[in-house]
Amino acid sequence: MRSEPEVWTALSDRHWIPEQAKTHPEHEPRNGLLMCKNHHHRFDSYSFFIRFLPDLKKFVFINFSGAFVDETFHGKVVALDPRHHYAPFPSLFIIQEMRVRGFHPFQPVVPSLPDDIVWQDWISSGGVLSNTDTDYFNRDRRPNDQSVQRREQIQPMSTISGHTGGRTLALDADVISEILAATRAMPSWKACQMEGTSWTGTAEENIQKYISDIGVQDSAV
Repeated sequence: MRSEPEVWTALSDRHWIPEQAKTHPEHEPRNGLLMCKNHHHRFDSYSFFIRFLPDLKKFVFINFSGAFVDETFHGKVVALDPRHHYAPFPSLFIIQEMRVRGFHPFQPVVPSLPDDIVWQDWISSGGVLSNTDTDYFNRDRRPNDQSVQRREQIQPMSTISGHTGGRTLALDADVISEILAATRAMPSWKACQMEGTSWTGTAEENIQKYISDIGVQDSAV
């Protein structure tokens, strides 16, 4: 959304992003996504999208175009931590998904995903996670360089057009509502609200503003 201020404003008006988000989309850190050069190009070319799955609380790579080069990434979790206060808003990926689907009208409308959604190979084998049971990211050191070599030996999964499991990926009003609800419950949403709110009042006034505008009940993410 970096060059689409009209869309950014529409998202704010519809409460898809906090009203306290930065006025210019390129200034909002939760509108950013770090990728390698190749995937950045394919993302901008609408080859794939990223879907947030509220039930798993994970961001998943969807190779919707069926590109052979991205078969190994399809249906696997990407390195985005929904518990981080700068995590991207999942609602923004809905816009990307709609555009990817429009660019590939002959792909399955409701593609299949594997039953077992696992991490990308380089994440699970490269020391990116500090604990594979809790899915906490290891932020103290860089990933193991050998993970790149191991990834080349891994066999790709079935493409988007093939049956990979019982989980399907529809996009309708109910799905969008679930993603929006999850977006508003994430720590990044509350952090954005706090950053964009003026706290120039008294301590008591600020407490009341926090309760009324942001809330005091934390949601598990």
